[in-house]
Amino acid sequence: MKAGSAKTIAHWLFVVLMVVSAAILATFYLVGFDNSTMIAGQSYTNPEHTDLLMYWMYALLGVSIVCVLLSTIRQFISMCISEPKSAVKGVIYLVLLIALFVGAYALSDDAPVMNNGKAFTDSTILKFTDVCIYVQYVLLTVTAVCTVIALTGVFKAANKIKA
Repeated sequence: MKAGSAKTIAHWLFVVLMVVSAAILATFYLVGFDNSTMIAGQSYTNPEHTDLLMYWMYALLGVSIVCVLLSTIRQFISMCISEPKSAVKGVIYLVLLIALFVGAYALSDDAPVMNNGKAFTDSTILKFTDVCIYVQYVLLTVTAVCTVIALTGVFKAANKIKA
């Protein structure tokens, strides 16, 4: 497949996904609410198409994960063939990412939380939520530090010194 045609396909796929996402968001926000949820004698309003929005987000997440994994495996195989040292660097980064998730899991807590007046005690979801939050904190911090370093030009100055 030529690079131009792949770019065109990716562009139109992006446009289609954005249009479908906008339509689903419009149905979520504009269609209406139901008052069927009763908790402790109180009626709560819920958007009618919450399930549609959630399934769409799950589908997008699943497709994204599959695409990232497939492209990573393809890139790793091509790097093993052409540049084995670079492939080893990729494995090191993968090990660091796995270590981040393992560390976040070790720090996570499954203590019950109060939700709408009831204790939420599903330990799996509580642990998963904590892991996601900790990983986001670490990745956000790394991103901010790398952005500051890139904006200050520290690496450019170091490269000039080497040359």
